Amino acid sequence: MKYTKLFSLLCFGALLFNTSCSKDDDDDYTPRKPVVDETDYTVVDLSKYRFKGAELYSKETFTYGRFEARMKMAYAPGCISSMFLYYNDSYKGGGKPWNEIDIEILGKDSMSFQSNLITGSKEQQVTSEKIHKLSYPTNTDFHTYVIEWTPDYVQWTVDGVLIRRTETLTDNKQQVKALVEAESLRFNLWSSKSAAWVGNLNPNKLPIAQYIDYIKVEDYDTATGTFTERWTDDFDTFNSTRWAKGDWAMEQVTESPNNITIENGNLVMRLTKELK
Repeated sequence: MKYTKLFSLLCFGALLFNTSCSKDDDDDYTPRKPVVDETDYTVVDLSKYRFKGAELYSKETFTYGRFEARMKMAYAPGCISSMFLYYNDSYKGGGKPWNEIDIEILGKDSMSFQSNLITGSKEQQVTSEKIHKLSYPTNTDFHTYVIEWTPDYVQWTVDGVLIRRTETLTDNKQQVKALVEAESLRFNLWSSKSAAWVGNLNPNKLPIAQYIDYIKVEDYDTATGTFTERWTDDFDTFNSTRWAKGDWAMEQVTESPNNITIENGNLVMRLTKELK
């Protein structure tokens, strides 16, 4: 009952700021349609280019916690700029569960983000994508994104406003209960081949960059239901004992360690192009 009242107040505040707020006991939820700039749907010959993206991931893994990052996200049609938690063996299939919690800025609308839970397995994924409209572009200024993951709920907030909360008691897909594996914390910038999802990639829109001011991780105590700070990284330098850089292919890009740098107290991830 206390949560219901709090959620209603937060949602009212979110509406005042033109922010989407959703609770996952709403079976007939329909995501808002993203704003699409049709001029960005020009199909360009991509065969003469190589595209390089970036992925940052933690060397340690976490079971439950609070994950906060102050970021200026990247944006261009065809691209994805993200923060997510991921069980490192999800991709293997063959009996391994898929566990993932997402925040994604999609290339069809800079003024929204997609939240998602992915459970099940590689062979049969269970998803719950939702689009949340914001009142500002995500790529023009810094905003604070938070994922809270506990045995009882997963919730997403932006700049202190509750955007979505999925609870075990009202989770018809039982996804929160399925999040049982320790997960790494990841951020990536890449391009998908799915124009229906993110729009068509136009090389003339590149390069783009995602800036991370800081990342804070807090542990969750299941006995007391409280969070305690584990560490904060302000990115004055690159902590190679804490972080690693991806070097694999993802659809239209190859993740390049060279596309992750430290600049003026920010970690910067870039998506770039080069002629073949």
